[in-house]
Amino acid sequence: MLLYIALAASLVAILLAWRAGKKNNELQERIAQVNSRVYHLRREMQESLQQAQQERLKLKFELLKLQGNLHLTGDMRVGEIYAAHPQAQQVLAGFHIGGCASCAVDDRQTLAEAVALSGRDLEPVLVALNGLVANGDGQIPPEMLQMPNVQLQL
Repeated sequence: MLLYIALAASLVAILLAWRAGKKNNELQERIAQVNSRVYHLRREMQESLQQAQQERLKLKFELLKLQGNLHLTGDMRVGEIYAAHPQAQQVLAGFHIGGCASCAVDDRQTLAEAVALSGRDLEPVLVALNGLVANGDGQIPPEMLQMPNVQLQL
């Protein structure tokens, strides 16, 4: 009789373990779904933020243009821009225009040509460069040195 009780208890324990394992698998699947959704929402948020920043820079470009404070233009040669401010090369490198072997530019190219070859928009680059020249204190604001394709998310 004791043997039957022990056998029944072990069957109940096996059934409970199986049920707990099944529930654990369901919960892990739900966690994976939630993590996937969080990842996609974070990515959408980053894209929206980048679009908003691009729009802000375009508006700032138009404002500088209307005010007549646009000192550096897309028609200038990259070498002339480097000569205009010692840290202009760092600003361009922040947009991946020059600064490394894979995104090198010729000093004789116009800024517009260099920007077009890198697949970037000209207006944000001009805003950053003209902000650097207008700033004059040698400090580069962090938003000018963004490196969009080098962001790490941990």
